[in-house]
Amino acid sequence: MLKRSVAAAVALTTLTFTLPAQAAPPPAAGAIGIGDRVWPELGNGGYDVLDQRLDLRFGKGLTAYTATTTLAARATQNLSAFDLDLLGPKVTAVKVNGVPAAWKTTPQGELVITPVKPVRRHLRFTVRVDVRNNLPEASESDPFPAGLQRYHGWVQTTSQPSGARRILAVSDHPAQKAPATFSVTAPSTVNSIANGKLVSVRASGASTTRVFRESRKIAPELMQFGLGPFTVLHATGPHGLPLRYAVPAAQVKDIEPQLASFDRSIRFLEKRLGRFPGAEAGSYVSALGGELETQGLTLMAADVMTKEGFENNGTEAVVLHEVAHEWFGNSVSPKDWSDLWLNEGQAVYYERVFAAGTWGHDFAESLRETYESQGNNLLVNGPIAKPDPKTWTGHEADVRPYSSGAYQGGALALFALHETVGARTFEAIERAWVRKYANASAGTEDFIALASRVAGRDLGPLLRSWLYGTTLPAMPGHPDWKVGPKS
Repeated sequence: MLKRSVAAAVALTTLTFTLPAQAAPPPAAGAIGIGDRVWPELGNGGYDVLDQRLDLRFGKGLTAYTATTTLAARATQNLSAFDLDLLGPKVTAVKVNGVPAAWKTTPQGELVITPVKPVRRHLRFTVRVDVRNNLPEASESDPFPAGLQRYHGWVQTTSQPSGARRILAVSDHPAQKAPATFSVTAPSTVNSIANGKLVSVRASGASTTRVFRESRKIAPELMQFGLGPFTVLHATGPHGLPLRYAVPAAQVKDIEPQLASFDRSIRFLEKRLGRFPGAEAGSYVSALGGELETQGLTLMAADVMTKEGFENNGTEAVVLHEVAHEWFGNSVSPKDWSDLWLNEGQAVYYERVFAAGTWGHDFAESLRETYESQGNNLLVNGPIAKPDPKTWTGHEADVRPYSSGAYQGGALALFALHETVGARTFEAIERAWVRKYANASAGTEDFIALASRVAGRDLGPLLRSWLYGTTLPAMPGHPDWKVGPKS
């Protein structure tokens, strides 16, 4: 009887002091960026992108285009408004879940969208943005403006690090990448290509629409829209990997023999890193040119892909560098633009390994030359993994944080790791890195933690001294290496 009375009293007390459920936070605007320290305005808060469809439509002469972005997203908060990144193109319509929405643009490159009804947290929603834009001819003074370039009947895309927002509305940060469908409509007199597998071709009047699907997550800075008088060649790489090459029709005979370098690069890297991370590979060999790791469709200049270009420019090592990005940068993307060394330092490192094995270059000696001749000049923009965005000024501010610190400095930091843990453990770290973070984004501290776990020892002091230091440390195992003076 006493026990029953005590239990009843406890139950009564529990009921008496039960707190009411907390009210859901009121809707608020999503943040204008994701907090990147180098590019604070890029990316967007309040939602995650789940899928993206990007449609471009070109008129005669390719002098102008209209574009449509359709994003599927999931709200991470109750949203009264949210942003996309857009700088330049003129907005013509915006819809959220099929309903016209209010919008405004800012000089800083934000498209602020206010739906008729707030979007509730955790719910999926769609946003569609229509834009139009002119596409002037690339000039001699600025042949590679960020975004789309047009040159003598050719169009190509150069979006690193923030050029995608100059083409159409996107969430322009590699940490917010998502699978994508690309649609290109253009006059039937030119060919077209984009990232991903070609899934349909439809002719209508004087225009042809080609649709491509990239099932891997892709960052906007890696997308490629290519148009021009080119022929698409097909081949098969290791383990049946489809290879495709968009090559100027007038130069197929000159360029085709060198395309085998992509197959060789993939095989070389697979021996060290594991299976190629994508479903297709190849290149858009453009008359305008430049070299860029646009995902699954490496951009290469036509003039360097000729036999003469290979002999005079060391193009095969450049191809290897860009293909290495399929693992470092495309599959494993940077969490923050400060983590660029994980893209570029890795690509330079394997480019040096390739050169040593292919042409008999001394791998360590090549890095010694970098260490001694460039030394602390590699850090003029700040530490390798903590660059100072204020050191990029004027027009160069558009390419921050790209600098020799991320490229050569990153490669030196990796060599320091190699010399500390040995070749076998270093390879195990690299394979674990590209496997664990495949099709995702990761940062410097993630790399330090993984390397320490694989090595079975704390590598934090070593790696942080290289990646966050203001001077280059001594190279492990090479006490005779001396850093040269600042220039």
